Amino acid sequence: MPSITPAGEQDDAEPGATHNEVSGTVGQSVQVGTMHGDVHFHAIPEGVIPRQPAPAFELTVPQQLSPAPPHFTNRTRELAELNRIVGESRILVISGLGGIGKTALAHTWLNQLCDRYPDGQLQVNLGGLDPAYQVPTTEVLGRFLRGLGVLPAMVPADVDEQGAMYRSLTKDKALLVLLDNAASADQILPLLPNSASSLVVTTSRLRLATLRAADRLFLERFEPKDGLELLSTALGPERVDSETSVARDLVERCDGFPLALSIIGASLALRRHSSIARVVTDLDDERRRLNVLSSREDASMQAVLDVSYEALSAEAARFYRLLGLHPTSEFGGGVAAATVDRSVREVDALIEQLLEASLLEEIDRDRYQFHDLVRLHARERAERHDPEPEREAALRRIFEWYLHTAMATGDLTTPDQDPIRYVFDYLPADPVTFASRDEALGWLEKERANLITVIRTVAEQRMPVLGWQLANAMWPLFLLHKHYRDFLAVSEIGVRCAQEWGNRWAEALMHNRCGAACRGAGRFDDAVEHYSRALRVLPETGDQAPAIRSLEGFGLVALARGQLDDALRHFDDNLRRSRELDRQHDVSLVLVNIGATLTKVGRFDEAIENLEHARESLAAQGDDYNVARARTDLGNALGRAGQFARAREHLDGALAAMRAAGSSFEEARVLMTLGEVAEQAGDAEEARHYYETALPIFVELGRPEAKRIDEKLSQQPDS
Repeated sequence: MPSITPAGEQDDAEPGATHNEVSGTVGQSVQVGTMHGDVHFHAIPEGVIPRQPAPAFELTVPQQLSPAPPHFTNRTRELAELNRIVGESRILVISGLGGIGKTALAHTWLNQLCDRYPDGQLQVNLGGLDPAYQVPTTEVLGRFLRGLGVLPAMVPADVDEQGAMYRSLTKDKALLVLLDNAASADQILPLLPNSASSLVVTTSRLRLATLRAADRLFLERFEPKDGLELLSTALGPERVDSETSVARDLVERCDGFPLALSIIGASLALRRHSSIARVVTDLDDERRRLNVLSSREDASMQAVLDVSYEALSAEAARFYRLLGLHPTSEFGGGVAAATVDRSVREVDALIEQLLEASLLEEIDRDRYQFHDLVRLHARERAERHDPEPEREAALRRIFEWYLHTAMATGDLTTPDQDPIRYVFDYLPADPVTFASRDEALGWLEKERANLITVIRTVAEQRMPVLGWQLANAMWPLFLLHKHYRDFLAVSEIGVRCAQEWGNRWAEALMHNRCGAACRGAGRFDDAVEHYSRALRVLPETGDQAPAIRSLEGFGLVALARGQLDDALRHFDDNLRRSRELDRQHDVSLVLVNIGATLTKVGRFDEAIENLEHARESLAAQGDDYNVARARTDLGNALGRAGQFARAREHLDGALAAMRAAGSSFEEARVLMTLGEVAEQAGDAEEARHYYETALPIFVELGRPEAKRIDEKLSQQPDS
């Protein structure tokens, strides 16, 4: 896989940018022309009034709604009621007890409505009533924005800005939005589309009375005839008809819960020679035991789960118990196998047992999910049957599987300091490998929420070395896809883990990462504080690479603020330290930054010399990404020196490379520079074309370059 520099520090550096100061963002709303019409965006640099530029991205039609469950039964009255009120409401709450079938009803009904909402469907499981599993609003908004076509690097870090963008993109859209398993109205309100043509359906165990604008449907338990129909679907009508009276008893023992009936029906389907009467007896025994041991209101569901669990093979039962320890309800087959220290092929049969028993749900190819009641049951069974050392070993295997796989994406970047070695207690039987850069980055993006939850869990369980290593392993994702809020949160956990561990090199690196996250989000004072802390905690002996990163960070902040003398001073210190440590890659990177800064102060010949040297050395090192960065700044310097043909040659090459790398910021920076070169050459029409192409990208990123380009466009006559 091609190597990309660590200095996410680099991707956000703004070398070659033409503004002399960086302003904050404000809540002003502006219009940006897109392929789908005018869209209002908020939190744009003050004074920017874009003029119908080309699109920063093309909005997509999300198709996130899960298919209807294959054995959905009855609910005829409820479906009719939903169809009656759908034209009168834009918010519906389906409430009821856990396991009553709220999600199944919602999926079945909404799949019938898709054609009426041509702008697509968005869906999220909000995590239910347990605070440990509730999904933060900023995470949901980020998922929805990406689902609507916003590039990850363009999703704002601030939750208010995310909300503003979401409302802008959903204005006048006809969307279906399913907010599953909500705990409060506060979770729902920020996720409402800005359109009377959209429909939001929320499922919850609560009635959410404070959501005043919503219509409501409370889901009752199944009537006996409905339960019998579900059993007939699972077992076949002949088997149910042969034991009709006992089947009615079974429906009664399941208390009318569709989930309980589905699970017990699946269990009976696996045991074709077992009578329904035997299962009723087993349920009665379990209910009597539960009445003695517990005052749980969901005793019927618990009894069903216990009976289905007892029907599993010993190996599948252990797999079920330990799998319930996974920190989230959704996971892939690889980590499932690691839970019991087996290969993926070896656990395929165990997964199939859980799927057939309806104790696990397959939600995508090699992607599975527990119902929250089932996961709770699995965990309780593990606490009852598996000794604490075995549970701890299973958790460590889960955590180390994520770390081992995340480390396999390390080729996406050039390490920003010598690696801090980690000794694994467990290595996966089937280690994950990635065939391409896109596959590796795609895995990080898909597992981002799980990785962050795992990092938080590891930190809470006082496993600082593992926590730090996991935080460090997410660097390629944050470098390339930004996610500034997550970047800062993970890096701050990394700082705390390093402090608890007592490793000052690790702490310095994480302070530098915090600095990069703050700088990318425009929090320059916070960035400087983190870079300063990195220098303060770094030991005087040993690996000094973190000091290079800190000095680089100081220089990039000064450059962004237009403090050019300070920027050159910091970059000169950076260059000196890099040469002293014989770190040729860092020497090349700082030469790019020096060249960009020299261009700003008008010392073009010196800038060109530094940038040519940097380009050649980076090419020799095989760093194509930073070669393109150097060519962007070289094109800028050549253009300002009047060498327009050479400037365009380098910029055209840089543009192709940045588009191939998927770096929207660097692509926009090349486009802006091409516009400036065209303007310097006297071609106003070509300059306008490049400015109008770059502007919406900077607007979506909330970058101050947007103001600079808008000012340029306002000074040019319309073509």
